[in-house]
Amino acid sequence: MIFNRKVIVIICLATLLFYSSAMSAYASIVDIRGHWAEHEISDWVNRGFVIGYPDGKFRPDKNITRAEFITLVNKAFGFYDKAKVNFKDVSSANWFYNEVAAAVAAGYIRGYVDNTIRPDQPITRQEVAAIAYRLLGRPAATGSNTLSKFRDAASISSWSEPGVVAVVEKNVMKGYHDQTFRPRALTTRAEAVVTMSRAFWLKYPVIIS
Repeated sequence: MIFNRKVIVIICLATLLFYSSAMSAYASIVDIRGHWAEHEISDWVNRGFVIGYPDGKFRPDKNITRAEFITLVNKAFGFYDKAKVNFKDVSSANWFYNEVAAAVAAGYIRGYVDNTIRPDQPITRQEVAAIAYRLLGRPAATGSNTLSKFRDAASISSWSEPGVVAVVEKNVMKGYHDQTFRPRALTTRAEAVVTMSRAFWLKYPVIIS
């Protein structure tokens, strides 16, 4: 009986410490209060999937680079295994080298035709859609009327079209109020977190939050 009580006390203390550190992490972010993505950002900060900047800001409306996006995905989905990296613009000296290696091993990232990954380039919405599509195992999508509701459907690249259709139908990504999808628009840090959060919970719906 005494042993059980000790176990209960340890569990309670561990839980208290977790929520205390989580609230501390969230409280340290000073620029997401009232932001439309506040809930998702604070959740991912608390889970350790994303971090803010040294000045205490998250900068939710700042564009996210491809390397930063890859890092976010790896942390959230637990990709740690690494594959050989052959991209011309990635060397072992780069901070993102291991992240790119993990993304390649996981199979959700591809380079460009010139054998580059362009890590410092902001990632576009259609690139995010393609990655989310692969992370979800390329789910089947009808596509019959999905793209027709977007006024700029013609600007969606053919290589990303299956991904865009799937993530829209799965409610992982949405269009804008003006009935556009803006496939080539750059993705913000807030948009990246929200999109990947939706993809994460769609793939792992039974995980206890």
